[in-house]
Amino acid sequence: MAYKKRKSGKTDDAMYQLIFGDESPDSAAPATPEKPPVGPEVLTVTELTDRIRFAIKRNIPSTIIVSGEISNLTLAGSGHIYFTLKDNQSQISCAMWRSRAMHLKFKLTDGFAVLVHGSIDVYGPRGQYQLITEKITPSGMGALELAFRQLREKLEKEGLFNPAHKKSIPTFPFTIALVTSPTGAAVRDILRTLELRWPVGRVLLYPVIVQGDQAAPQIVRALRDLNENSDHLNIDLIILGRGGGSLEDLWAFNEEIVARAIHASKLPIISGIGHEIDITIADLVADLRAATPTAAAQHATPVLREILDTLSWHYSRLHQLVRRTLTVEKNTLSSLANRPIFRHPAAVLGPFAQQLDEQQNNLNNAVNRRFKQNRALTHDAELKLNRISPNVLLTRAQLRVNQLHQQTQYTFTRFLATKKTHLDHLTANLRRHSPEQTKLKNSYTLATLETRLHNAISRLARDKTTVLDHLKTRLNTTDYRLVLKRGFSIARRTKDSKIMTSIEMADMNDQIVTELHDGKLVSVVREKHVHPEKI
Repeated sequence: MAYKKRKSGKTDDAMYQLIFGDESPDSAAPATPEKPPVGPEVLTVTELTDRIRFAIKRNIPSTIIVSGEISNLTLAGSGHIYFTLKDNQSQISCAMWRSRAMHLKFKLTDGFAVLVHGSIDVYGPRGQYQLITEKITPSGMGALELAFRQLREKLEKEGLFNPAHKKSIPTFPFTIALVTSPTGAAVRDILRTLELRWPVGRVLLYPVIVQGDQAAPQIVRALRDLNENSDHLNIDLIILGRGGGSLEDLWAFNEEIVARAIHASKLPIISGIGHEIDITIADLVADLRAATPTAAAQHATPVLREILDTLSWHYSRLHQLVRRTLTVEKNTLSSLANRPIFRHPAAVLGPFAQQLDEQQNNLNNAVNRRFKQNRALTHDAELKLNRISPNVLLTRAQLRVNQLHQQTQYTFTRFLATKKTHLDHLTANLRRHSPEQTKLKNSYTLATLETRLHNAISRLARDKTTVLDHLKTRLNTTDYRLVLKRGFSIARRTKDSKIMTSIEMADMNDQIVTELHDGKLVSVVREKHVHPEKI
């Protein structure tokens, strides 16, 4: 197979013509004469597809960049991505294999304007050419910037940035866990700031890489380990930081797994990533965002010298207040000690002793009055008790019992008489409806009914017999065999047993069966004579 380049006479554009066989581009005829071909070469579909694939790859560069809009996006379970790239007039099928799709930083959706990097190939089973995609970049926007915006919108809808989920930063953190690179400038700035501001604190460094594909998993593992061991290590706070860099350098802090690990942390987290203008997803999810790693250390700790100065000032104030309070209380105590009650107690207590004597006399008089009243009440109670003595109550009870006995005996006698009368009435009714009487009545009724039934059956049988005889007579009069006895016959064709009603139904050599009243005759048609008046 070869390509012949042909120049047009009007333009300078090159045109390529596909030549099948061993002919070189410069040869006009084969070197040795051959037999002329009998007809066009016959190709299989696979052979034709292979030649088209070769022709396409020969004329189109191995890597091309195509701009268009994504439509009919399909995310296969295998991880491959299939979509259609279109513009206002044309469209082309595209396929992106899983090994390339897993490196996409942003989410593809229908309607996206993109630049697709790839190569053209022919898919043999459908005979369709398609663009095998190696890389996709947003049109007019960087891929990382688009991925950042998509993830920010997604997490914001889920509420990961909601201030209600932010944990408060402890005022005096005594153990601070630092998650950063152990070799970068950020860790030195943070440690220097913590040492100057809060030398009494303890710093635990969890080393991770902060750039590259493995950075995000290491950060997630560090946050998980620190939270799991927070009680054992007495961790109060986590600082997540790194120095400045480009969007690509800081991308580990824009990964979704890092954002969710920060949100799930039970320890408060301060983020100090990049410079002041750098904002990452981790900053938005963290409980407090600092502009730089140094600022993160400043937000995490107070200044020990300032605290000591404040405590010294409060100590002086407290000392002065205590001395002033002691002086006031001492003067108050001296004033109380000079009062008459403490200097001459007897003079002060005399009036109270007189009041106590008067109260004692009043109490004695009240007790005596109450005693007399209770004695009178006791006497009245004795009189009432005598009126309700047991002997009196027993006599009254006996009289009442006798009355009730008489009433009960009278009521029971009347009840027995009533029940006896009712029983006699029931006995009379039972005798009138005894089984013997009922049996006699039913026997008579049964005999009467049997007689009536027998008579009705006899009348019905006679009526039905008369009707049956009449029907037999009518049936006999319509029997065609009686007609045959009067000299008539019936002719049927043997081939279909149809009764012949016309001479036209019989053909020559047809077999005819003639039925008479005493048998049948079989004959063959040899001649046909039509009745004169039928001609």
